[in-house]
Amino acid sequence: MSIQHRISEKMKESQDLLRSMTRIRMVEEEISRRYSNQQMRCPVHLSIGQEASAVGVCEALQPEDWVFSGHRNHAHYLAKGGDLKAMLAEIYGKVTGCCGGRGGSMHLTDQAAGFIGATPIVGSTVPIAVGAALTAKRERKKRVVVVFLGDGAMEAGVVHESMNFAALKNLPIVFACENNLYSVYSPLSVRQPPGRTILDVARGHGIKAIQVDGNNVHEVLNKTLEAVDGSRRGKGPVFMELSTYRWLEHCGPGYDNNLGYREEKEFLDWKERDPLEVIKKESSCILSSSVMDIINEEIQDAFAQAINDPYPDTESAKLHVYATCSNIEISPSSEVRELSYAEAIRDAQEISLIRDKRAYIMGLGVPDPKGIFGSTVGLQKRFGENRVFDIPLSENAITGVAIGSAITGLRPVLTHQRLDFSLVSIDQIVNQAAKWHYMFNGKMDVPVIIRMVIGRGWGQGPQHSQSLHAWFAHIPGLRVVMPSSPEDAKGMFLSAATCNSPVIILEHRWLYDIRGNVPVGYYTRSLVGAVVLREGRDITLVSTGYGVIECLKARELLEEYDISAEVIDLRSVRPLDTNTIIASVQKTKGLIVLDHGEKVCGLSSEILASIVEAEIEVPRESISRITIKGHPCPTSYKLSENYYPGADDILEQALKYHNIKVSSRHDTVSVRGHHDQPDSKYMGPF
Repeated sequence: MSIQHRISEKMKESQDLLRSMTRIRMVEEEISRRYSNQQMRCPVHLSIGQEASAVGVCEALQPEDWVFSGHRNHAHYLAKGGDLKAMLAEIYGKVTGCCGGRGGSMHLTDQAAGFIGATPIVGSTVPIAVGAALTAKRERKKRVVVVFLGDGAMEAGVVHESMNFAALKNLPIVFACENNLYSVYSPLSVRQPPGRTILDVARGHGIKAIQVDGNNVHEVLNKTLEAVDGSRRGKGPVFMELSTYRWLEHCGPGYDNNLGYREEKEFLDWKERDPLEVIKKESSCILSSSVMDIINEEIQDAFAQAINDPYPDTESAKLHVYATCSNIEISPSSEVRELSYAEAIRDAQEISLIRDKRAYIMGLGVPDPKGIFGSTVGLQKRFGENRVFDIPLSENAITGVAIGSAITGLRPVLTHQRLDFSLVSIDQIVNQAAKWHYMFNGKMDVPVIIRMVIGRGWGQGPQHSQSLHAWFAHIPGLRVVMPSSPEDAKGMFLSAATCNSPVIILEHRWLYDIRGNVPVGYYTRSLVGAVVLREGRDITLVSTGYGVIECLKARELLEEYDISAEVIDLRSVRPLDTNTIIASVQKTKGLIVLDHGEKVCGLSSEILASIVEAEIEVPRESISRITIKGHPCPTSYKLSENYYPGADDILEQALKYHNIKVSSRHDTVSVRGHHDQPDSKYMGPF
């Protein structure tokens, strides 16, 4: 290639880079100019002054590479090839928006262009991108993932957890950190200790970290090409610190230097290093007036279309809360074998791994000798370390990894040995897993199973024994199930394994050793609908999980008093089948709800409210609920003695309904031995 040809190619490259940056600048300037019209009724975080970072990074990528971003995402979206008309329509809240108006400026997606998604909670998209990188590595297509983050995200714990996991698994991901010196109004000096740089932090995770002039698009491009090439060839993650500066306010269309959080001189110094002017001086290139006219015409047309496009129908707001999930049960074979609850779960997971090569299982202790109380024993040996593996103590990031791998084609199962441990990942569960399908207008599914074990007894105490089923059931987008038998534990897991919505399976530790006949092979149990386990005529007993066992015990005790109890196993708390309960109460004219959760705003509250709303003619005194006490579960054997209600509490309440006098609680016959054991075989400590 002649020198003249190389110069020509270089000039063309510079022209293309300048054009891309100028287009982004002009789009955002137009947003800023029009924002006061109050037709764009969502927050906007503009990237004016930071265009070189977006364009340089995305220019180094292949069309099949994936990009993720945060709240300041317009430049990244456009640089990766995102549809301008769909972006502006989204900001205007129109049906033609890339998310149908559900996401606004802070939630953009264009999967065809490789821009998978952006979400505004700082750092929260980073583990999701890492999960996508896990998918990319499994695919073996040499795809690379880039996630844009700001300097503020470097103080978020989930980002450090994510970088650790990316390094641990040697994933093909580039962390593009745009350091614009401020997190809203807070400078680095009040957020980071002196003498330590952002690069130092990244290197501490064993990741290659490089400093880049984020206002020099050629430098950004060249260093990104190098970083991406290394990741594509299996050399693992790379961290890039892109030094740059936002000209406008953190959120909004205007300048805010008058607030005093940054000095005018600092601002003017950075403006002197305008990315558009840097490339013009460095490459001696400019855009012709005809090119500028073409860009301007495109932008004006896109704005005109966004303004004129229709709004979505109000009723459509209820769509896309849940992805598809079959409620049709696949019948089991007639052949059965006796299994424990734990063995049934293990059987279900083994079948799932065999049937679907996209499925994988991860969780703390999954491959250890005890295998989550027997529910994962031997799975790693059979399926290998890529499909069944242990995790770092990074539940928040690992949940994001599960989400990211799910939206890009895998089907993860994440297990927590205690429900309480999942609470450090509540952002990822509630703000991401539950809402991703909805806020991106149904374009992406999140087929994640999260298993959580509910502890009880033997001193589990305040932080190892919470049953927060009502918490999770409160979140639209989550399916929450609590199987009470080995047969349902297997069947409902297998149903969840084909569901395209996130499913939380709550498994009570005291159920793990109960045994029952379980069909051999593949079958499913619906994730929707309660079941009547025992029919009765005089009173309805309702519970879920281990509470169902107590209801069945109470039913046997009530038979001694000639009281026939109907027992309903809810199985699912979201969605909640109130129709089955209402039909039963209409027959029995009595109801006791046993709930091992809180009374205030709890599951029992919802069930009783449904009875009231159904206007059933039932005596007020024949409807009640029995719940845990209004304080955390104590560890002490003595202090926890009366904490959990059970069959004897149900018996006592039911006898009151029927005006059967008992001289003391002991006349109801205690059905428990030690209150902190389901039976003598359960010896703790976990």
